[in-house]
Amino acid sequence: MRIRARERPRWRTLPAGMRDQSAAEVAARRRLEGRLLALFARWGYAEVATPTLEFYETLLRGAGPGVGDRLLKLVDSGGEVLAMRPEMTVPLARFAATRLLPAGRSPARLAYVAPVFRGQERGSGREREFIQAGVELIGAGGPRADAEVIALAAEALQTAGVAGAVISVGHAGFLRGVMSALPEATAEGVRDLLYRRAFADLDEAALPGPALEVLRALPALRGAGALDQAAGLVTNGGGRAALEALGAILEAAAVHAPAVQIEVDLGLIRDFDYYSGVVFEAHGPRAGLPLLGGGRYDGLLAGFGHPAPATGFALGVERLLEVSAEADDSLAPVIVAHAEGCYSMAVAVAARLREAGISAVVDPVGEVSATEKALCIVVAGSDGLRVRRGGREENATGETVVQAVRTVMAARP
Repeated sequence: MRIRARERPRWRTLPAGMRDQSAAEVAARRRLEGRLLALFARWGYAEVATPTLEFYETLLRGAGPGVGDRLLKLVDSGGEVLAMRPEMTVPLARFAATRLLPAGRSPARLAYVAPVFRGQERGSGREREFIQAGVELIGAGGPRADAEVIALAAEALQTAGVAGAVISVGHAGFLRGVMSALPEATAEGVRDLLYRRAFADLDEAALPGPALEVLRALPALRGAGALDQAAGLVTNGGGRAALEALGAILEAAAVHAPAVQIEVDLGLIRDFDYYSGVVFEAHGPRAGLPLLGGGRYDGLLAGFGHPAPATGFALGVERLLEVSAEADDSLAPVIVAHAEGCYSMAVAVAARLREAGISAVVDPVGEVSATEKALCIVVAGSDGLRVRRGGREENATGETVVQAVRTVMAARP
C-alpha cells in the first residue's frame, strides 16, 4: 500500500521565490543600501521613488509584450489590470517623460533602491522578490554619458566590497546589425539562443552564411582585440557603427580609470528589449548570476510621450551581499543588565547610550544568557556600574559609561 506524504500546511511555507530575512541580513542590506545611495549622491544622482504597482499596459508599453509572462499581475476592485514592477527602468522612464523632462529638468540623474518582482519559472532558483539599487541618466547622449554610468557601476562594486569583479561590455546595435537580414521569427529564436549562451545550437537555426559566420565567432569576440576582429567580419553598416560607438565609449570610460576590469563581450544580450546601444553586465568569481546590468535605451522614453536619450544600470543588492569580500564588523546591542532594585538606573544608562548612538537593551541580570559573554554588558548593581566584554572589565558612572563602553568595545576579545 502506498502511503501518501502529508503536505505541510501553507502557513508553514512561503510561495516559490520568496524568503524571509533575519535581523542580521536586514541590517547588512540596509548598510549596503546606505553606502550605495551615498555613492550615487556623490556623483550627483538624487534618490527618487515610484509605486510598486503600475498599470499592466504601462509596463508592456515600456518593456514590450515579451515581458508579460514575467509579470506578477492582479486585478483591482474596479477591474483594472495592474502589475508589480519587474525592474525600475520603465517606471523611471515614465516618471521622467511625464513629469521631469516636460518641466525642463534635463539631464536628470536619478537613483533608487527598491524591491522588484518577477514571475520566475519554477525550479529556476531565482527570487521573485529582490532589491535593486541603481541609477538612470536621462536626457544625456554620447559616449561620455555611457562612460559615466559604467565608471559609476565599477565604483559601486568596490563600495559593495566585491573582489575580482569583471564588467563585460557589448553593444545591442552590433547583433542587431548582424541579424538585420534575418526573418523576424528567425532573429527572435537566435536572440533567445544568444541570451542563453547556447552558441552550439546556432547551426540548427538555418542561418545564411555571413550571419552564421559572425554568430559562430561570438564566443571568441571578447577581450582584447575583439573590436578589431569583429570589424573584419562585419559588412553591415549598422554593425560597423556599433563597433565604432563601443570603441568611443571604452575610450571615455578609461579616462575614469575604474579599478574594476572592463572587457568587451560582443555576444552579450540583456534581458529586456528596450536596449538600443551599449549593454553591460558584471560578474564576480563566486557569482553564478550577474551582479549588475545596464545599458543605453534611447527609444524607451518616446513611448511615454517625450523622446530623450537615456542610460543606466541596476545592481542586485542580495547578490552583492552573497559575494562581498567585506567582513561584517557589526556588533549586537549593548546589554544593560540590572540587579534587583536597580531597574531605573539601567533604564537611565540605556537612554544615555542610545543618545550617543549606541544600541542598548535592558534585561534583568538573570536573563542574560551565558552565550552572550562576547557582547558588551553593562551591569547595573547596588555597587554601581561595571562594563565588561570578554575578560575585560571597567568601572563606570552614569557620566562615564559611554566612554567605558567604547573602550571595551574597541578592545575586541
